[in-house]
Amino acid sequence: MALHKTKSQNEASKLLNISPSSFNIQLKRLENKLGVKLYYSSPNGTILTDTGLEILETYNSYSKRLKNHFFTVSGFVSGEIAKILFENPIITSFDNALKLLKMGFVDILGVDDSYWIYRLGDERFLKSEIGSSDFNIFLIAYDNFVMVSKKEFDYKNLVGVRFSSQRIVYNILKKEGIKFKVKIKTKNPFRAIELVNEGYSLFLNESLLKYVDGDFNVEYPNFYKKTVHAINFISFGKDIEIDKKELKKIKKLGFKYECL
Repeated sequence: MALHKTKSQNEASKLLNISPSSFNIQLKRLENKLGVKLYYSSPNGTILTDTGLEILETYNSYSKRLKNHFFTVSGFVSGEIAKILFENPIITSFDNALKLLKMGFVDILGVDDSYWIYRLGDERFLKSEIGSSDFNIFLIAYDNFVMVSKKEFDYKNLVGVRFSSQRIVYNILKKEGIKFKVKIKTKNPFRAIELVNEGYSLFLNESLLKYVDGDFNVEYPNFYKKTVHAINFISFGKDIEIDKKELKKIKKLGFKYECL
């Protein structure tokens, strides 16, 4: 788009705030990946080929469509709430959610771990990642962790769930002097539940208990109240409104409104 506007690689690179050499390298890489010629030099400057123009028109068309849509992206736990509050939310691991955020495709972001609220609250992080720091945080509900196992709970044979709030549990275990070991990790808590069938033990969000096999053992740790953590949503220029009916549905999922 910058090249079509300026008809100069040097000027286009200035608009994108990158060096001319980097801009040229990216163009060459794109041509190699697509297997087509995207531009040519002329007395009037650097001009897009017909194929390049066609790709640009397609890009502009999709960009307009995206601007007219409301995109909600959530982690797996916040995704349970997102299914009640928003239409067709994208539920994925938080690293994928961050990638979509960086691409500018996120209007509402569901966050399973408050650590990321802290990171996203750092203006330097947001500016370096997405070039903006204008957002609002909505604390929607609270959740706790429970212990799930097939037989006896084994602290030294745990399943870790990346981007979850399990770090809270691990910090508690360290303070309590309870030895533990995470033997296997996954980004998906539903995959973690499946791994319990293979003999692993799991600290699971209480709100996800409905997905647990009835034959599994479910225990509430002595430090259950200490595992409470917030489930937040971040809004990038969009309003979040919750009515009483939606709050009741969220409570039925196993979430809490108030911190214990």
